Amino acid sequence: MISPEGARVARVFDSLGMDFERAFAGRKQAQTDAVEDLARRLAPGSRVLDVGCATGRPTTEQLCAKGLDVTGIDVSEVMLAHARRQVPRARFVLADLFGEVPAELGAYDAVVCLFCFVDLPEHSFVEGVRRLAALTVPGGTVLLAVLERRDTQVVRFLGRTYRAARCLREDVRHYAELAGLEVERVEVRTEAPARDQAPAEPERSLYLWARTPAS
Repeated sequence: MISPEGARVARVFDSLGMDFERAFAGRKQAQTDAVEDLARRLAPGSRVLDVGCATGRPTTEQLCAKGLDVTGIDVSEVMLAHARRQVPRARFVLADLFGEVPAELGAYDAVVCLFCFVDLPEHSFVEGVRRLAALTVPGGTVLLAVLERRDTQVVRFLGRTYRAARCLREDVRHYAELAGLEVERVEVRTEAPARDQAPAEPERSLYLWARTPAS
């Protein structure tokens, strides 16, 4: 079920544990605003999938509070253990979007994937969006968020470093269209970076709102 890259990511997030949630505490206003907008467009009881749910906060918890039927998936068993403890109303499943996704997950009225596509080349990004779409019902909503990068740069986060790939708003729109989605809009929001992150300037986030074809 878990791809080699998913296993590598799992090891990182297993080691981070709750430090990951604490690094962003009080710094995700743009994200919570977007999830609030999503909840408003869904009927009570709608099925929502949170891809890369981590500790379940804030997104899974926020969606559950709106009366939605939420499932979260992640590659990290440690993150899922925290999520099950913190958001008992949701269902959590060990799964890798880029591996073999369990067929029993089914399809959802909306699929959310917030800041999981880090440092992905174009072909992987497009494939990831295709897989999000495959988990969404016809005419359903896909909400994807990534950081905007004007060029490649080295980022330090919680004692680790990685090279972030260039990702512009026009890239995100193009990738979604290549994956067969009908793009509604790409919103640009500014937010404070995580604690212990360098560079430490405010970051621009890109929120893609798209739909799967109705038929």
